Amino acid sequence: MDIHDALRFFVARISNELFSAGSIFSVYSLATTFVIAVWVLTLRRKTRRGRANYPVIARAIFNKRLLLTKSFAADVNLFVLSVVLMPVVVGALVISSNAVATVVSAALQSSFGARAPSGCCDLSIKVFCTVVLFLAYEIGYWVDHYLKHRIPFLWELHKVHHTAEALTPVTNFRNHPIDNIIFGYMLALFIGSASGALAWTFGRTTESFTVDGKNILFLFFLWTIGHLQHSQFWIPFRGFFGHIVLSPAHHQIHHSTDPKHFNRNFGSVLAVWDWMFGSLEMPSVKNPRLKYGVEEEGVDPHSSFGILAMPIVKSAQALSRAPAEAWNALMERMDQRRQSSKSAGLP
Repeated sequence: MDIHDALRFFVARISNELFSAGSIFSVYSLATTFVIAVWVLTLRRKTRRGRANYPVIARAIFNKRLLLTKSFAADVNLFVLSVVLMPVVVGALVISSNAVATVVSAALQSSFGARAPSGCCDLSIKVFCTVVLFLAYEIGYWVDHYLKHRIPFLWELHKVHHTAEALTPVTNFRNHPIDNIIFGYMLALFIGSASGALAWTFGRTTESFTVDGKNILFLFFLWTIGHLQHSQFWIPFRGFFGHIVLSPAHHQIHHSTDPKHFNRNFGSVLAVWDWMFGSLEMPSVKNPRLKYGVEEEGVDPHSSFGILAMPIVKSAQALSRAPAEAWNALMERMDQRRQSSKSAGLP
């Protein structure tokens, strides 16, 4: 591939990311995000001051201070890298998901026997499968996110996302490439398992409603609140709705540097998993003016070295310490049990 071909490939990838309706960063979803942001800020200013000052609203949306930060520049660089590598990651996800689906379907047939093709309405099956696969994505996202905050060597890779000090829609791409690969295989496990179970349940290959391969329920939330999760706009969902759907404020809490917010709100769209497993933090009505980022000693978290190389080094170091730390934790638990037995007068 010469420079001309490489340039054409790069331009095609950027164009596809911006103008494909199913892209997670399409101009169409960004446009709806812009409209919603204007509407929310206009309503808020009218409620507080009786009128909307549109020049002020425009300055709030296109905040030059945020766009000139090193954090935003790093987000843009990772956006370009992610777009170039996206075909590889997506291809691996599709192949892995199909492989998992085949294994699960075969295992169910072996255990419970083959099922006759369902005579149910195709539309009903398609709607049902769309919901199930969306839920599979959501729980897969939650499990992946939870593990990356709890397991040290995974956290060192995922931490790249949390070093963002300014949240913009481009921050969604601020991920280490290895972190993206792990995420892809985790989704393949959950979505593939759900697909295999659906194929066995209905006795045939099933379909769901998608746009460019993306689940329409996921795209609906992306086009409405998804981009606002990485933004400076405090839009909280509270009450029962706030226990079901993660608002932009929910996710901004997840990025907060306040220790009381650590390991909270792991979900993508749905809050139900955090609610079920005790990691849900409800946002306040008033904007608490949160700070974002992770302090990294001795390295610029926004440099190419700090974003791409250092996380691999720290992850390898954490992985090498894992056996000793696991052994020490086991010995500590055994010692605690012995102490408890002595206190209870047991032999």
